[in-house]
Amino acid sequence: MPQSPDPLVSLGRLRAELRRLREQRRFTQQQVADEMDWSLSKLIRIEGGRNRISTNDLRVLLNHYGVEPALQEQLLALSKDVRRTAWWDRFADVINRDYAAYIGYETVASVIRNFEITIVPGLLQTPEYAEQAMLNTSGRSPVNPKAIELRMERQKLFERETPPETHFIIDESVIRRVVGGRAVMRAQLLHLRTMAQRPDLTLQIMPFSEGLYPRHRRGYVVFEFPDDASLVLYIEGAEGSMIISEPTERKPQEYLESFWQLEEAAGAVDPIKLIDDALERLT
Repeated sequence: MPQSPDPLVSLGRLRAELRRLREQRRFTQQQVADEMDWSLSKLIRIEGGRNRISTNDLRVLLNHYGVEPALQEQLLALSKDVRRTAWWDRFADVINRDYAAYIGYETVASVIRNFEITIVPGLLQTPEYAEQAMLNTSGRSPVNPKAIELRMERQKLFERETPPETHFIIDESVIRRVVGGRAVMRAQLLHLRTMAQRPDLTLQIMPFSEGLYPRHRRGYVVFEFPDDASLVLYIEGAEGSMIISEPTERKPQEYLESFWQLEEAAGAVDPIKLIDDALERLT
């Protein structure tokens, strides 16, 4: 298991190996969590690659599994590589802990499902549109350029050799609302049109004709992970946001099922046609 300079590769190898070792010893996640004096959710997040494990915790865990010294050193090297090279660390001055957790989930997810009621999803925003969105959210002027740079860096997940499966559903109001003026909005709609034609991305639009529909009041993201049955839910709201990752919570599954309902409801609508209509109104 050679060490890789790519944190995503290192993270994927580490999480897969930790899960393999536990299952090889026939331990349940609950048994290991109890033995380590951890919460069950902590172990699930570590095995899912969404929490970085400290060196001390990893040593104790590997000793509990009875791992031979040579393999221990390889896994410890992977752990150090992941912690040292997390790409978002250089943006620490413009992100809080919750946002860092969100980026971590987004970075390692194999499937991302995002619904937005009022705004273009961050992964699909142009820099100019992103600036206007941040200005409205923070109320501060000017917006820190690093915050915009971070949002653009997040979009590089589309450039990976194997990008995650991404599904976006937006309300029709998102493409009708003129954000930042006609020129900014026109560029944003053209970008949406281009992204909608990517083979590895699905963009759907809920038309006004659908009226109200399940969970229409706020945006949310559901993350799925490779070789992991757990889900993580991110919910946006006027009072802030929350991340729900506890394995006993039903909410992530409920939101996933709602997303599937929206996919079916919007299935007959051609998003390109709606975007073209919105573009025509801006000429």
